[in-house]
Amino acid sequence: MSPRGRSLARSGDRPTKLTIAIPTHSRAGTLAETLRSVFALEIPSGWDAECVVVDNASTDSTAAVFDSVARSAPFPARRVYEPRKGSSFARNRAVDESAGDVVLFIDDDALAEPDWAARMVVAMERRSLDAACGMVIPRWPSTKLPRWLGPRLWVKLAVHDREALARNRPAQNELLANYFSANAAFRRQAFERFGRFREDLGVVGDNPLSGEDTELFARIIRAGGAMGFVPDAVVHHMIGPERIRRAYLLKKSFGYGIGSAFAGGRSHNRLDKLAKNVLRMAAAALRGDGEGVMYHGCECANFLGYWRGRILRAGQPRTASAGQVGKQAAP
Repeated sequence: MSPRGRSLARSGDRPTKLTIAIPTHSRAGTLAETLRSVFALEIPSGWDAECVVVDNASTDSTAAVFDSVARSAPFPARRVYEPRKGSSFARNRAVDESAGDVVLFIDDDALAEPDWAARMVVAMERRSLDAACGMVIPRWPSTKLPRWLGPRLWVKLAVHDREALARNRPAQNELLANYFSANAAFRRQAFERFGRFREDLGVVGDNPLSGEDTELFARIIRAGGAMGFVPDAVVHHMIGPERIRRAYLLKKSFGYGIGSAFAGGRSHNRLDKLAKNVLRMAAAALRGDGEGVMYHGCECANFLGYWRGRILRAGQPRTASAGQVGKQAAP
């Protein structure tokens, strides 16, 4: 263990058990790298760790990749199969299967820095957090990025602009659009107190209905829980070239808008904001600003997604609160 890892170990006041959860659907090509980064984690002395991979109805070589890489795992690792397609089903299954005091989620196309888990858990203990999200740094494809993909659009790809966050660090319990479940952690008691991921939200295949993580973060904060950002708990998100497309970002923005509606957000519900973004998009087009066109186009898509989410939300029965819906997968 590195000196940094030893210092983190000394900062803990009791043994801690961690579950590192990796929901995955047909991403065998990146899962191997993710697993290797998880198995290279510096786990402080006295802590126990396990890795749970939730195979969400994969149709590729996910099982074979896991079996191959997990042979060298330094702590217990297992794969469980979840036949119901959808990110919320996979995340809730991970909670069901976990034994940790803290459950850490990392995406199947992300790479953990060696001290990621320790830094996240130590920060949660020190700040008495029920849940936390860490820094997600982009790992871009080898191809040159288009000029229109500026840093303010990175949030649509679930990655952070590290320099911008360093200048404007979020306050505790400040719900931000850039809290990502690609790098998130929850105390086990948080799921018991606040519920789990809503299974009527969450990406299923190519549909844009995302936001199950944002809705849960918002629910924790509204119920009086403590949610925070841990900037030195870092993962690197591998961005494939198929995501560096305008259509992809617009679709994601629409889906984020739907999720915002279910999370109770109100920042996208004003028609004057839509009008301003349309005008700014037109102005950006006139001056040849491709990034501006794309940014304001995504804001318009977000607005439309928000109102689509409001319609979907209004059509749901009122027999269960958000927290009760979130708990429906609990054993």
